Amino acid sequence: PQLLPMNTAELIFERASALPSEKQQEALRFVDFLLARRTAEAEAVEWQKLLCQTQALPSACALTDADITAEVAAVRARR
Repeated sequence: PQLLPMNTAELIFERASALPSEKQQEALRFVDFLLARRTAEAEAVEWQKLLCQTQALPSACALTDADITAEVAAVRARR
């Protein structure tokens, strides 16, 4: 029978199995770090997209000091 080549996860498992327990735990912490970093990077991309969308809104582009003053005055008048 022909042996299929191992995939990366299988290679990691095989090599990590040969390590002492302390080093296996270190490797596991590193894998957890990589997963957390991937999640953080994905979240940063989503925040960047949201920022671009927000800045593209018409009201975000044309706001002046006079607009802000008028809005504050309107809010205060409603109190």
